[in-house]
Amino acid sequence: MALSGDSNEAISLPIMPMLDIFSILVTFLLMSYSSDPISHDPNPALTLPDSITTVSLDEVPAVVVSKHEILVNDNKVLSITDGIDDKDTTQGAIYPLYQELVKLNTTNSNYSDAQAKDDSKVSTLTLEMDREHKFELMRMVMLSAQQAKFVTFKLVVSKEKARSS
Repeated sequence: MALSGDSNEAISLPIMPMLDIFSILVTFLLMSYSSDPISHDPNPALTLPDSITTVSLDEVPAVVVSKHEILVNDNKVLSITDGIDDKDTTQGAIYPLYQELVKLNTTNSNYSDAQAKDDSKVSTLTLEMDREHKFELMRMVMLSAQQAKFVTFKLVVSKEKARSS
């Protein structure tokens, strides 16, 4: 008794269509691969703290807190000549910054429309801050971002120069 799969017939597979698909796939992968790290030019109006970390940056929205203003993706949100004015704060957060980040989060091209409408989705934010500012201002910026669903932060610092002994 022979099973239907136990025949002595030779099976032939057309190899040319498979090679075509394989070459297209390899070409696509080579074209989409990038080994260059993301470079980021810090805002000239601030002095970054030093660090010896070597992790590269991702392409994420940036909040810059220079000596005199707060910017989101190079758009001025607020002037901070003598600190944050009480009229610009709500529950410890900087309200104009919060509004700009909410707008950015809902129009972010990295999210589909379904994800942008889902309040449970969170995002990452790059934070550049002048080293002369007090931590209280950083806390207010981070609280504003957290309320706008940005809960992961990448802090930008300058690479520490080698010390001579």
